[in-house]
Amino acid sequence: MSEPICEASSFCTDGIPFQALIENITDAVILADLKGKVIYANHQARAICGLSTLNGSDSSVFRLFPQAQVPQISLQFERALKQETGDPIEIRFGVDLSWFKLTVFPVIAGIVGFSFHDFSTKRRLQIISQSQRDAMRLALSGAKLQDVLTILVNAVEKVTDFQAVSGISLVSEDELSLVCAAAPSMPKETRQNFDNIKIDGDTPLGKCCITRDVVSAHINSSSDFNDFCKSTQALGLQSFWCRPILSAESRTVLGTFCLFHRERLTPLPDDIDVINALSKTAAIIIERNNENRARRAAESALIENVESFNKQRRLYETALSNTPDLLYIFDLEGRFTYANDALLQMWGMSWDEAIGKTCLELGYEPWHADMHMQEIRQVIDTKQPIRGDVPFTGTNGRRIYDYIFVPVIGEDGNVEAIAGSTRDVTERQQAEEMAKRAESRRRLALEASHSFGIWDWDIKQNIFTADERLGELFNLTSEQAEHGVAIEVPRQYIHPDDLEANNAAIQESIDNGTPYNQEYRILQKDGTIRWASFRGRVIYDSEGEPDRFPGVGVDTTRERNAIEALQEADRRKDEFLATLAHELRNPLAPIRNALEILQSNDYSQSQKCEAFGRVERQVNQMIRLVDDLMDVSRITRGKIKIHRKPVNLCEILGTAIETIQPLIDEKQHTLSIEKVAIPVWVNGDLIRLSQIFSNIINNAAKYTPPGGNIEVRINTFDGKVTITVKDNGEGIPPDKLETVFDMFSQVEGALERSQGGLGIGLTLVKRLTELHDGTVNVFSDGVGKGTKFEVILPTLNNVPIATSKRKKVEQLVDTPPEKLSVLIADDNQDAAITMGWILEAKGCEVHVVEDGISALKAVESFTPDLVMLDIGMPGMNGYDLCAELRKNKALANAIFVAQTGWGQPSHIQRSKEVGFDHHLVKPLDLSDLEPIVTEAWQAKVKREN
Repeated sequence: MSEPICEASSFCTDGIPFQALIENITDAVILADLKGKVIYANHQARAICGLSTLNGSDSSVFRLFPQAQVPQISLQFERALKQETGDPIEIRFGVDLSWFKLTVFPVIAGIVGFSFHDFSTKRRLQIISQSQRDAMRLALSGAKLQDVLTILVNAVEKVTDFQAVSGISLVSEDELSLVCAAAPSMPKETRQNFDNIKIDGDTPLGKCCITRDVVSAHINSSSDFNDFCKSTQALGLQSFWCRPILSAESRTVLGTFCLFHRERLTPLPDDIDVINALSKTAAIIIERNNENRARRAAESALIENVESFNKQRRLYETALSNTPDLLYIFDLEGRFTYANDALLQMWGMSWDEAIGKTCLELGYEPWHADMHMQEIRQVIDTKQPIRGDVPFTGTNGRRIYDYIFVPVIGEDGNVEAIAGSTRDVTERQQAEEMAKRAESRRRLALEASHSFGIWDWDIKQNIFTADERLGELFNLTSEQAEHGVAIEVPRQYIHPDDLEANNAAIQESIDNGTPYNQEYRILQKDGTIRWASFRGRVIYDSEGEPDRFPGVGVDTTRERNAIEALQEADRRKDEFLATLAHELRNPLAPIRNALEILQSNDYSQSQKCEAFGRVERQVNQMIRLVDDLMDVSRITRGKIKIHRKPVNLCEILGTAIETIQPLIDEKQHTLSIEKVAIPVWVNGDLIRLSQIFSNIINNAAKYTPPGGNIEVRINTFDGKVTITVKDNGEGIPPDKLETVFDMFSQVEGALERSQGGLGIGLTLVKRLTELHDGTVNVFSDGVGKGTKFEVILPTLNNVPIATSKRKKVEQLVDTPPEKLSVLIADDNQDAAITMGWILEAKGCEVHVVEDGISALKAVESFTPDLVMLDIGMPGMNGYDLCAELRKNKALANAIFVAQTGWGQPSHIQRSKEVGFDHHLVKPLDLSDLEPIVTEAWQAKVKREN
């Protein structure tokens, strides 16, 4: 039901169906009197303007319109009162703020009509289409994205009749924040607050991106975005609304489209439709811009890469064409696909003549071409470079070239070509060869200079360098010695006892410039100690500050050891001479005492017999000492002879024990010998093997206190026999075990001083054992804990059992009717006369002289059957005397015997050469002389018969 019209308008509707007509048209109609008071409004007008009644003093038509447009409407109203029709006016007003075309027209005198035609939809479509066309055209023209988006933002603000502030923000490239892209109506200070907003739930714009949905907020009442609301409320904004701009294809968030209202309201549905439509346009433009930007970046990068590639190509081509190295590329068949100018020049060919050919086709020697083809195949198979050097004859003559083939790997991971580089190394190889020869000469010079080396200390940089030899002395690697280390590194190896003095000497040289000259010990990593002598001098810089400290060093370990060895040898020599004098003098006292007993009538016959026994023992001791000395001399010079044959080990030990038994009995020792069930045979010299064990058992007897125990054990295993001699005597200190077999070695504090000995017995044991392919070891837990010797010898198998006993030479059973004539010539008349007495007791006629002249005179009246000559006589020695006597035809059948203290093989050989038949070493053993006397008697009997 329509509202009743006022009385003032009733006359206009009389007689016609005016109200039905006006009420059913689509346009809104208002009638006003000449004062502008609304006298009629159809239902459309009442709905648009929100009129409920026309009564009241505030029903002026001008109150219905936006105040900004009232002047223009008033002007049209005045014209209508004059019966003039004005131009339509576009106006936005009403409850929904729709767009209308307002026409003010005269009705009758005093009545003016206002008609409203709603064209909001058309208007919005016009704004949308126009802004889209403008934005697209501007985008296609290459304008900035901000300018393009500004058109869309302005369109939204226009749709809202500029009652809202609009803006578009874009997601940053790192997708972590929003950047304001277009907000032309937003104040600068406001815009600063909406630039670089983090995409999170703390701001409505961030939440819009995260949720991909519309976010709205009344700024003065929202609690979700407290900080955001405070900052925007301070700018006079009351409401906020935004929606995400989504990609048309991927539906990813590109940015946000937002509205800020100065009043508390929500955008109208029609406005939201506009924003939605323009958001899609913005998405297209933004995506196109991103694509263009990406394309431009790609094109720029491509152009940059192309330019860089072209530049690199020019550089490479220039470098490859001008390098002296020969550069080339092979295909997989070994054909050259590239060769630089240097290689073409070396070949003496052009590009067209060389490219596409193999080494063989280019004239390489067959072996050379085949070698390179094999190397190319190896590079293809292994995908690893290969390097070598080879001689080649080119335009430069015969040269030596160093080359390397490198695989070129394609995208599929396989070798697609082989790149090569070759360099002429002829001069370098010649230089290296010269350097090697120089190094060899240098090393030879260093070796000849007794480990001479050089060193240098950079004081300011604290870098110590040295040559390899001197670096090795300080436990440095060759790399450390060459490149240098801190001075503290070599200093740590200086012997602690020498370190303080050396540091003081270095400081003295640095402070005063005095020459440095020190010799000290250097600790080695293997625990040994080496001696070295160093000399050097400090070099100062222009300001007088110490700069470098170069010098030389010599490893003096060998010299030091030699000096110490000489000192030790000299000490041992002195000890040996003193011991020898002592040992030779010791037997004289009992011999002299025995002579006193024999010459006196105050002693019984038994005492005199005992005196004879003591003299014999002392003489045997002196003979043993001299024999040991002679044996040591022979072994040392390699002159001793070993007469090896199968011998029974039990017989060897029996002979040795028989020799030492008197001493064992005298000291009341208990000797236990392990007996073996099966004879043990060795290949050796019976006498020398007996000498080994007699020395060991003799030491056990001497150095074991009276009543001790001596054990001899025999053990065979794996073709060897081990003879162990163990005692419970004085023992050996652990630090002396390694030297007991050294020549003249004496264990300090042992009983050897009192027991006698020259310190050569064990030396003989070791040397004689080694001559029998055996070994000897000594063990002792220390002083007072006894000693154990082990002699290990190889054994023999399948040796027939035979009796081996020494047979004494039998004397003549029948004495010849005439006495045997003997001439003895010896400057030692005591020895000569006593020997004469012995022979006279044997029935010989003896003539004794003291020199060679007397012997020559004696044979003028005396024809001897046996001539015994001393070698070392004054005036004429025994060799010359024998030669002279041999000239005497009367002595043609005589037997000549040399009796001397000289028993070396050279002496024996010379004796044979001058005419001696036998050579006996003093003191003479009657068992050695008796066979010779027998031989002379038998010869005389034969002649007489």
